[in-house]
Amino acid sequence: MAMARTNLTLPEELMRQVDELAGPRGRSAFVAEAVAAKVKRERLRRALDATRGALVGKPGWMTPEESYRWVREQRELGNDDE
Repeated sequence: MAMARTNLTLPEELMRQVDELAGPRGRSAFVAEAVAAKVKRERLRRALDATRGALVGKPGWMTPEESYRWVREQRELGNDDE
C-alpha cells in the first residue's frame, strides 16, 4: 500500500496515552488503525442512514414493538442463543 505523509496536531494528553499503548515508534500504525476503524464505522453509519426504512411496508417487516415481542417470546421458549 502506498503511504502518504501528514502532520497531525493532537492534545498532549492524548499523545501521551497513544505512546503508552503503542510506543513512540508505533504512533503511525496506531493512528492509522484508529482512523481506519473510524472510517469503517462512518461508512456503515451512512449506509444505514441511507437505507433506513427501506423495508417498511414490505412482507415480513416487523415494527420495533413486534420485534421486541418476538424476541421476548423466543427467550421465554428458550430459543435464545445465550
